[in-house]
Amino acid sequence: MIKEIVRHHELDLIEHIDLVFIVRKGALDMPYKDMEKSILHVLRKASLLKQKSR
Repeated sequence: MIKEIVRHHELDLIEHIDLVFIVRKGALDMPYKDMEKSILHVLRKASLLKQKSR
């Protein structure tokens, strides 16, 4: 599921990075949308998403 979420948002990621996710057991039962929201939140906090043009 994580690989699919990252693949879906790969154009939003800054270039030339490697990602490693360490996932807790509780994530196994998370719905897709909740997992996606959580991953995007982490990527935003780490400044790994491209800035959107306004």
